[in-house]
Amino acid sequence: MLARPAGYAGAAIAALWAARQIGRLYSSTEPFGPELMNVARNLGIFILPALVLLLAGPFKMWFDRFAPLYPLVLGAGVLNIYMQDDALAAGLPLIVLVYPSW
Repeated sequence: MLARPAGYAGAAIAALWAARQIGRLYSSTEPFGPELMNVARNLGIFILPALVLLLAGPFKMWFDRFAPLYPLVLGAGVLNIYMQDDALAAGLPLIVLVYPSW
């Protein structure tokens, strides 16, 4: 019941974050350099849990218990990236919480 909306919300957050990163890359002096691969990799890693929630099938009851955590953690992590001044303090919580789910 909650897996599908949580998957859509998480996919939207990941897509908006990737669109912002692509916009930042396009406005730089060297557009679409090697940094584009980092954005694509991160989008893939952040969107895979959303795809799992959207295709939950027979495990839907189990996913429904924990489904709301994915968009909350992803949204808080992206917000933390934009609010922190230090790059390590900004990205480390997101890496610790979201990357292991992949």
